[in-house]
Amino acid sequence: MNDAVNGTVNGPAEDPRLRLLGSQAAGGPQSQATEVLRRLDETEVVVVPPDADGAARVAVAAFVTMIARLVPNVVVDAEGDGDLPANWWQATSWADLLDKLAPVRPCSDLPIARRITVGFGIVEPVCGVYVGGGDWNVVLADRPVVVEVGNDHALGLHAAACLAVSQVLIEVLGDLGFPGVGVTGVVETNLIDHGLHSVDKNDLASAAIEVARTAFLGVGSVGTSAIALLATACSPVLSSSVAAAAMAAVMEVTAVDNDAFDPDRNPYRYPALLGGETGMKSSGMVERLKELGLVAEAHDVNVANWNTAKAAPGWDGVLVSSVDTLSGRLDVADVLGKMTLSAGVSGTELHVQWERFADGFACPFCDYVRADPPLTQAGVYSQVTGIPVSRVLALLQDGAVLEHSDVDTAIVAGRVPAHRRDALVAAPISDLIRQAYAEAEMRPQGVDTAGPGGDVVAVASPQVSWFAGTLVAAELVKHMLGLPTLNRRVDLDVAGLPAGVVRTVPSDNSGTCVCHSGVRRRWYRALYGRPDVTTTGVGVQLSPVDAESASASIRASPILEV
Repeated sequence: MNDAVNGTVNGPAEDPRLRLLGSQAAGGPQSQATEVLRRLDETEVVVVPPDADGAARVAVAAFVTMIARLVPNVVVDAEGDGDLPANWWQATSWADLLDKLAPVRPCSDLPIARRITVGFGIVEPVCGVYVGGGDWNVVLADRPVVVEVGNDHALGLHAAACLAVSQVLIEVLGDLGFPGVGVTGVVETNLIDHGLHSVDKNDLASAAIEVARTAFLGVGSVGTSAIALLATACSPVLSSSVAAAAMAAVMEVTAVDNDAFDPDRNPYRYPALLGGETGMKSSGMVERLKELGLVAEAHDVNVANWNTAKAAPGWDGVLVSSVDTLSGRLDVADVLGKMTLSAGVSGTELHVQWERFADGFACPFCDYVRADPPLTQAGVYSQVTGIPVSRVLALLQDGAVLEHSDVDTAIVAGRVPAHRRDALVAAPISDLIRQAYAEAEMRPQGVDTAGPGGDVVAVASPQVSWFAGTLVAAELVKHMLGLPTLNRRVDLDVAGLPAGVVRTVPSDNSGTCVCHSGVRRRWYRALYGRPDVTTTGVGVQLSPVDAESASASIRASPILEV
């Protein structure tokens, strides 16, 4: 557990809950960061779990694992001995769960100044935030709501728990610039069609379960969350439902990542971790899946090397892509998987999207093809950081990290203060620019934070990764069970409230994306047959207008045709 200093966890520059961006001059973000930490450290969150089935109680446990990384004072107001059902974190009770989280929990000796009660399925009006839902429904309210009974996996309740974390932060940090929207009344959505309404799971007709080959390309904060939630829904050790047993019997998981866990940084954005995890990410997650009775294999290499070493071309199954680099997304597209489920996160915003290849809609690389050329991007990064363009180009490569000389150059150029030197060495170049991943950038109203010297405090937001993982796991479960899947893409801001925005993104129309390549198109047709333009995600009918536009855009580019 971190040592308390002057009533807070370390100083603002060292506290792992925050990342300071900008000049950090006296009276700037340093003072704001101090106030952010003080607000968090003097807050007590009381969690009232429901008297409900095991799946629902595990979803509440997920809320505890997220909020306990941000607020030192967390109390679970449970009746009886507080036993927990089998769960990903291997905690046997609420007290045991909080003990296991000790390596990532802040501590403070500040007196409690505010108490926020979060109730799950609580019918009495005694809470500040109310959470409800079930397998597919997501409910958040400022008044009592119910938790559904008979849940198999409670993925909808997991999603609601993520929104509840943001509601707590809005209450504590809203006037300091936390970018959130407080709930008023009852807000409902669901993980089937993402409309602003609930669904009756008894009305959902499932089909025969098919073999589900799933490859996780990237095992970062989103990938680990999705794997943990998929195991929660499908592992015979974690779930006794008939559906879980059926899915476990046909599921084959492959994890691909050449990165290792960083015990000093990862746990604060990785709700699936308890702190202290080391070793390769893919091997660590696969070992846990095997312990939970699932078939899985790990490849501790990058996507390109895994792709070239496979016994056969393509991937007749689902690729789950959470890589966030230009070259990494190109490698994902080059796998030529039959279906790709992509997840992207920027700050507290995220999207999840189904992608096929050359079917008239966005492929795994279409969103990236219009990115600035590397040299142009390097020029911008050079201006922002003070590092020469030639060195920036090297730092933009996968796996490259800042060296002492790089950070010293940025310090001399006045881009970062000297006291940040040790924290930035061995970090990616993105830590030198204003780019937040699963973090909420706090920008108080009336304060100018524009430009490379602007002052911003970014607060770790583990609920963003868990929400993205929930959406991915929900789509995979629906795919396996033959339930209606997402109609291409959903966009959300976890700091806000569900907007019910589902959209179809057309393919890149410049003709320069890899999905316009004649060679790749012929390979895709040889592997899986001609793309079906009557489908979007995995079986949702297109309107005649959409189908016509998809047919028109499926033609290969004469520039890339081979």
